[in-house]
Amino acid sequence: MFYYRDLDQMQQKFIMNIQPGSLVCIFAENNMASLVAYTACLINGIVSIMLSAADEREPDYSVLQKFKPDYIWISLGKYKKRIHGFDGYRESFRLFDYVLLEPVGQIQKKLHLDLALLLPTLGSTGSPRLVRLSYANIRTNTESICDYMKITSADRAVTSLPLSYTYGLSLVNTLLYSGGSILLTGESVVRHSFWEHMKQYGVTIFSGVPYTYECMKKLNVKITGLDKLRMLTQAGGKLPEELQVYWGECALDEGKQFIVMYGQTEATARIAYLPGKDCLKKPGSVGIAIPGTELELMDPAGHRITEAYQEGEIVCRGGQVSMGYAKQSGDLALGDVNQGCLYTGDTGHFDRDGYLYIDGRMNRFAKIYGKRIDLCSVENMASSMWGREVIVLSDDRKLYMYTDADAAEGDLVLLGRQTGLTGEVLEIRKWGEIPRRQSGKVMYKIFT
Repeated sequence: MFYYRDLDQMQQKFIMNIQPGSLVCIFAENNMASLVAYTACLINGIVSIMLSAADEREPDYSVLQKFKPDYIWISLGKYKKRIHGFDGYRESFRLFDYVLLEPVGQIQKKLHLDLALLLPTLGSTGSPRLVRLSYANIRTNTESICDYMKITSADRAVTSLPLSYTYGLSLVNTLLYSGGSILLTGESVVRHSFWEHMKQYGVTIFSGVPYTYECMKKLNVKITGLDKLRMLTQAGGKLPEELQVYWGECALDEGKQFIVMYGQTEATARIAYLPGKDCLKKPGSVGIAIPGTELELMDPAGHRITEAYQEGEIVCRGGQVSMGYAKQSGDLALGDVNQGCLYTGDTGHFDRDGYLYIDGRMNRFAKIYGKRIDLCSVENMASSMWGREVIVLSDDRKLYMYTDADAAEGDLVLLGRQTGLTGEVLEIRKWGEIPRRQSGKVMYKIFT
C-alpha cells in the first residue's frame, strides 16, 4: 500500500531525471510506475504522451518515429523484448520494473506552454493522431466529473480500464483531485479474484465500457455483497438498451447507482451523463450535459436544431474541449485551434425533456442503391435480433455482417425490411471473437 507522501517522493525521484520543456512518452500499464510518471509530468509542467503497453496486436511504436519524444518510460520486459526499436536512446533511470530511456543526442522540440497531455485516438477506422489537451482542459473536466459524481476523499476506484485510455485516466484524475484512493490492478473483470479484491479493499466506484458490462452479464457477475460500492459508470460507446435496463435494475436492487455517460478524447473525457435516478426512465439515453458544458445539434447546413427527435451532429462547447490534434511533431507548438467548440462527428437527437440520444457516427455510413445507410444503426438492429454482437462494414455494394450468430434466411429478410434493402445486398460472414483494443473498442481495421 502506498500513500500520497510515497507518491510525492517517487515523483521527485522521477522528475530529477527529466529536463524542463521535454516530451515524455509513457507506455502505461495499470501500475504504480505508470502513475508516478504521469502525475510527475503533469504537476511539473512536462508534456507526456500516454500509450498502451499492453496491446501487442497494435502497438503504438509508430508514434515514437513520428513525434520523437525526449524520453521514453517503459517496462524493462517490454524494452528488452523490443530493444532494437529504441535506437538512439540509452537507459538512465529505473523505478520498480520500469526504465527511463533518454536520447543519446539532443532532440528537444518546441511545445506550446498550455500543452499538458497527448492521448492517441484512432476513431473507428482512422489513422493514428494525438489529441492535444491543456492543463485547463484536464482541470475543468476533472472538476465537472467530481461535481456530478459527488466524488470525495472517502471514495475508492479500481483501474478496471487502462490508464492510457481517456476514460480510465479521467477516473484517476478525479480520485487524486478529490483526495480519494485508487486500487491499481491489471486484473481482468472476468477473473473471480478481481471481484474479491473489489470487496476486500472497499471499492466505491466501478467503471466499464459496453463490452465490460456485456462480459459481466454473460458471466453472471453479481454486485451483491459489494457493500462499499455505490456507483457503476459506463462510457466508451453506446450501451445497448437491454444492458442499460439490466444493470440499472441490478443497481437499483442493491441500492446503488448505474450512470451512463458519453464522452470523447477530444473533450478530455466526459461530455454528458444520465443521472442514476433516470437510468430506467430513459433507456438508450446518455442524459444531459455535464456541469459547465453546452450541447446542441447542427443540421448539414450548419443550422441549430431546436425540435425534439430531429437528428443532427452533436456539438459540445466547454472548457474541456481539447486544443486540437497533433498529426506531426510540428503540431505540438500549435495553440488552441478548437476554441472551446467540438463538432463530435456523432449524430443524435434530444427528446422532449432535453435528454440526448446517440444515433450513429457521421463517418460510418454507406450508400447502396442511392440509399444512405447508418452502419451503427444496422449493427444495433442485427445485434438485438440475434442476441449476439454484430460488426457491420460496407464497400457501398453490400453490407457485410461479421458475427458468430446462427442467422436464418428469414432474419436477413426481416433485417432487409428494417433497413430498406433487399436480401442480396446483406451478407453474413462468420467471425469468432471480435478483435478489440485494450480499451474495449472494436478494431474495425482487422475486418478490412
